[in-house]
Amino acid sequence: MDEFELQRSLALIAYDQGTIDEEELCLLFVAIEEDERRTEDEEQLGPRLDIDEHSSKWCVEKFRFNQSELRQLCVALMLPETMRHVQRTTWTGLEGLCVVLRRLSYPCRLRHIRAEFGRGSSELSIIFNYTCKFLMNTWEHHFTAFDQAPYFTAARLQNYAQAIGAKCALQVCWGFIDGTVRAICKPIHHQRPFFNGHKRVHSLKYQAVVAPDGIVVHLYGPLEGRRHDSGVLGESNLLTTLQNLPAPPQGGRYCIYGDPAYPHRRELMAPYPTNNITNVQRQFNTSMSAGRIAVEWAFGKVVQYFAFVDFKKNQKLLLQPVAAHYFCAVLLTNCHTCLHGSEASKHFNIVPPSLAEYLS
Repeated sequence: MDEFELQRSLALIAYDQGTIDEEELCLLFVAIEEDERRTEDEEQLGPRLDIDEHSSKWCVEKFRFNQSELRQLCVALMLPETMRHVQRTTWTGLEGLCVVLRRLSYPCRLRHIRAEFGRGSSELSIIFNYTCKFLMNTWEHHFTAFDQAPYFTAARLQNYAQAIGAKCALQVCWGFIDGTVRAICKPIHHQRPFFNGHKRVHSLKYQAVVAPDGIVVHLYGPLEGRRHDSGVLGESNLLTTLQNLPAPPQGGRYCIYGDPAYPHRRELMAPYPTNNITNVQRQFNTSMSAGRIAVEWAFGKVVQYFAFVDFKKNQKLLLQPVAAHYFCAVLLTNCHTCLHGSEASKHFNIVPPSLAEYLS
């Protein structure tokens, strides 16, 4: 019997003898568990992470990027050289980025990656959440005010429309809009607002606009899972932003394209209703549907490369910054698209912006 099992046995004996009550027994068990976890951390910690000691294949497997790309990302994301938490935990920006990427890349317990970073579970938790919140606070405007982002120029908007026009019927469409339902662990309180009747899961809903190069240009959320796409659209104020975009050279107004859940506007097109439509209208629907799949490719790439956000048992709304985790997953997926392209960029034959352009 080890030391901690002995402590638990003595606590149970004291409870049976009436020396301590049930509440005191619970507090003792919690304290013993924390001491046991802390001891395990101290015993199993190895040296701190040095990415140069590992192969590029290992880095890509664990972090989705190789060593040079990790350093390039750290600079482009404006992570400080040294980061410090109020609890006096200190780490480098590169280490914080690696912790975020490692945690998001696949569902795992923090204790399973302690040896890789040479840090305890509590330190890794602090680094992960603090760095995620830093990235969200620094780059959130890239999604909410995308029309003001330096990379989103009139020339790029025109290139987007030309790329989609070469494959689809609309010549002034530059992107595709859709909502995504991200399943979460069933919350203890206020379960009904988060329950999505269509997917039949408790969830959060996000709205995204995806460009033909695979970049998620706009991301809004999270909102309660039961919200309809059209309601999320109205609350996001996206239509006002679209109205202020530059006009195409041929006149008129650029638009985005969505599924039948969205209303028809000059800035937002949707398929013709399937009842009593002409052959021309049916061909239009088919053509645009083949292009609109790009938004599904973008959602799929996020959970393919950062599967942690797709593991609902660990998406605990009342315990974790779930929105910051998904935001970082989308941001880092965009960075991966800038460096390696995407299914959409190949389909529409358009090159994404460079990492420096995107994060300028």
